[in-house]
Amino acid sequence: MTHPGMRRLIRTARSLVLGLACGLCGLPPAAADSASDADPVAWSDATWDPSSPLAAYARFLNHDTALHETASAQEAGYAWRGAPPTRPDWRGVGRDVTYFLGYQFAAIAVIYLAPESISGWDREQKENYSFDKWRNNVSEPVWDEDRWWINYILHPYWGGTYYIRARERGLDRAQAFWYSALLSTLWEYGAEALAEPVSAQDLVVTPVAGFLVGEYLFSPLQKRIRAKPGKLVWTDKALLFMIDPLGVINEETDQLLGVKTTLQWQPIGLYNPALPDGMGSTATAQHGLPRSMAPAWGLQLRADW
Repeated sequence: MTHPGMRRLIRTARSLVLGLACGLCGLPPAAADSASDADPVAWSDATWDPSSPLAAYARFLNHDTALHETASAQEAGYAWRGAPPTRPDWRGVGRDVTYFLGYQFAAIAVIYLAPESISGWDREQKENYSFDKWRNNVSEPVWDEDRWWINYILHPYWGGTYYIRARERGLDRAQAFWYSALLSTLWEYGAEALAEPVSAQDLVVTPVAGFLVGEYLFSPLQKRIRAKPGKLVWTDKALLFMIDPLGVINEETDQLLGVKTTLQWQPIGLYNPALPDGMGSTATAQHGLPRSMAPAWGLQLRADW
C-alpha cells in the first residue's frame, strides 16, 4: 500500500511533467489534468501522424530517423523489414567499421585452419607472422594468383555486402561505393597482410564489382523480399542474411556486448478512449478532437539497454 504522502508526491510530479509536456506543444494543462485522473491502464499510444510538425521536429532531433513505436513494440535485433534511413547514420557506420576490424582476426583464424587449396597460404606463410613481414606486404602490392572464383566471385560478393551495409546505414550510392572500398582496403592492409602481400586487383575488383552486385542484384532482391505480405519464412531471412551478413552479425554483436543502447528524444502521445463526457471537453474541442480523446504531447529522453 502506498503512503498518502507518497501518492500526493507522485500526483504532483505527474502533473508537473504533463503540464510541461503540454506547454511545449501548446495544449492547455486542463486536458492533461483531466486525463491524469483516468484509469492509467486504459492509456495507450495515440495515433501518430508522420506529416505533423511535431513529427518533423522529432525527425530533426533524431537525424531523420523514425523513432515512434506503436503499442506493438518493434522487434529487437536486425530489421528484416523496413526501409533504410534517409540520412546517414554515421555513428552506426563507425560501429560497423570497428566490428569489421575485429572480425578480421576471427576470419584470419578460420583461414589459418583452412587447407592451402582454399587459403592460398602454405605452412611457411602461416608460421612466419611478424611486423616486418606485414610492413613489407603492405608496401609492395602484387597481382595475386588466387583461384579465379576467389578473385572474381567471392570478392565481388563481399564488395556487394559492404555496399548494402552502407545503404542500410543511409549512405547514398557514391558514399556506399567508397565505404565498400574502405572495408576492402582495411581487409587487404589489415590482418590479411600478416600472411600475404596486398592484392592489387582485389583493391579494385572488390568495390567496383561489389557496387554492381550490390546495386543491381542485392538491392532489388532485398526490396522484393521485404515487400512480401505476411511473415517472412526462413528462406527469406536466409537470403537477407546472405545479402547483408555484416548487418545481421553486427546486431547480434550489439546485443551480446550490450551496445544496443539509445538516448533519443521521442514524441509521446497518450489518450484515454473511455474518458467520461465533460472531462477535458473544452481542450479537445478547441483542437478539433473527439471529446473522448485528451492527448498530452511532449518529448522524452529514452534509454534502451
